Parts: sequence; structure tokens; C-alpha cells
Amino acid sequence: MLPAFFQFGLEAQGLHLVSGINWVASGSPCLVLNNAGLINNGNFSADSSTVLFTGNMVTPGSYIGGNRPVSFYNLTISKSANDVQLNNDVVVTGMITMDSGNLQLNRYSIDLGSSGRIAGERNNSCITGPLGGTIRIATVLNAPHAVNPGNIGVEFTSDANLGATVITRGHSQLTNSGGATSIQRWFDIVQEANTSTPVGLRFFYLEGELAGKDKNALAVFSTKEGDNNWSVRGKDASDPVGNWVLKSGITPGSRFTLAKGSDPLPPRPATTIASVQIYPNPSHNAFSMQIVSERVGNGVIRLYDLSGKTLEERRVYWQAGVTTIDWDISKYAAGVYYLSMGSQYRGALNIVKQ
Repeated sequence: MLPAFFQFGLEAQGLHLVSGINWVASGSPCLVLNNAGLINNGNFSADSSTVLFTGNMVTPGSYIGGNRPVSFYNLTISKSANDVQLNNDVVVTGMITMDSGNLQLNRYSIDLGSSGRIAGERNNSCITGPLGGTIRIATVLNAPHAVNPGNIGVEFTSDANLGATVITRGHSQLTNSGGATSIQRWFDIVQEANTSTPVGLRFFYLEGELAGKDKNALAVFSTKEGDNNWSVRGKDASDPVGNWVLKSGITPGSRFTLAKGSDPLPPRPATTIASVQIYPNPSHNAFSMQIVSERVGNGVIRLYDLSGKTLEERRVYWQAGVTTIDWDISKYAAGVYYLSMGSQYRGALNIVKQ
């Protein structure tokens, strides 16, 4: 009956592996659980298979449970309504694909091993667990450049060999000793080598995790696990559209989260910049900035690399109307860079060099 199950999927009643049953998926078949759950009290050998959850059944009816953790290769969530819920720990060594609907951790954990990866996570289809639960990946980072292991949501940049690094992501809201609260996402980062070497970290978040926080006020905080005394690390750059906050010069080995680091920026006064355009973008050796302002003014513009390192700092002056500033980037390698204008203009401006 195994080929029939893989061809047509399972409807309504779900799949229950009782004790002593060995379910072996040979090759790369696709097991479809439509409006159904998976109970593993036996043994599931995934090989290169995909387990796909579909349908619109209420969340408690679409679940992964049993008294033995399930080891998947690929796991796909494609619910047209409601979510899939964990009732046990799982291991995913291939890909977790978030097509539609959420995957609720429900106080349990997902282990990505060293090869697992998350794909398609976005504001309306994500892995979440405000009541508790974690996602974990173990990887080796040797001079990483904008590396997001397993697409778990934190990006590393360093010239050093960080060695074996374990990253754990959680979604419960943290509270410090003063009563301040974080967004609904945190990371534990533990590295094996060069533990005192500063690293550039870019933390990503989703809209539904903000818990009422103003994106523009988010900054990086750290604490030792189990300690609710936070240290503010600040930020070097942020992007409220791309939903990330970057801070360089961080030493891992702590728990990190995002919380309100300062009061939101005040309304822009008339002396600040109204709009900025960068062209051509992508560019080869140079680009131009076109600044539009109602009044004359001046400010400091900083050019950063992906790690948050300041490459150049220029004080510029603009007139009322349109001002064009040329910028030579011929000495830099191809890649993505960004410009910050401080409080004069909100947000980071990306420039791609080809």
C-alpha cells in the first residue's frame, strides 16, 4: 500500500505509526497529509522523501506527534487555512519549505542538524512559537561573508575562522529586569574558536514578531542565557523595509534580541532631506546621489560594507532644491554596500557594485 499512499496522499484520518512499525521511504517520494496529522510511535526512515501538509483543518488536527521524534528529509507546509502544530520534537536534514500557513513550535524544537535549511519564510507563512520552542542549527563558519546558516535569520560576517557554531532561535518575548520587553524573536549563538573576535551580525525579523515595537527604534541587546539583565549593543544600520538590524563588533557567546533602544525618530524638520535617489544602481566604478531638500543643510554620509564596517565618511552640503553628489567606489570589490545619513534621512540606502 505504500506506493498508493505516496501517489494519492492520506485523507482525514492521518498516519499513525504504532510501536514496532518501520516506515521506510525509499528514494524521494512525496507523502501528502491532507487535513491529517502524523503520529510516530514507531520508526520513520525518511531517505530523500518530502512530507507535505495540505488542507484547511484546524491547527490541532494538523500536527506532528507521537512518543518518538520524527526525522524528516524535506518538510513542506502548504495549508490553505490554519497551521501545522508540533506535538513532539522533529529533525529536518533537508529543507523546510513554508508555502502557506504557519508551523507552530508549541514548546517543541526543530533540529536542522548541519545541513537543514528554511525556505519561503515570510510574514504570512513562518515558523513561530510565542509559547516556547526553538529552531537549532550547527554549522562551521570559516571567514563567513554575509552567511545566514540554514536561513535561520541571523547573518555572520567575519575575517576569522569561527569554527563550529551553534545557533538557536526562539520566539518567546523576553523581559529584562526593568520590565522592558523584546520582540518575539531571540538567538543564542555559541562558537568554538576565536571567541573574543568581533563579528558583524545582521538580525532579521518578521512583522508579526514586533509585539508593538517601532521598527525605527529597534536596537540589538544581549544577555547571558538565564540572566534578564540586558546590555544594549545598539546598531550600525537598519532597514525597516527589509526588516533587519545590523551591528558590527559583536562577540558571540550570548543571547541576542531586538528591543526598543531609543525613542522613535522625531518628525523630520524642514531642514532635513526630503528624498534621495542613487543612480546608476547597480553601478561599476561610481554613482551619483541626488538630494532633494526644501532648505539648505549639511550632514555626514557614511558608506558601509555588509559587515557594518565604515569604509568612508563624508560631510556634504546641499542647497534648497536639487543637489547632486558624485561618489567614486572603484577601489571596492563587487558586492552590496549601503549608505547612512543619520537622522537627516531615515533608513539605509543600498548600492550594488558590479
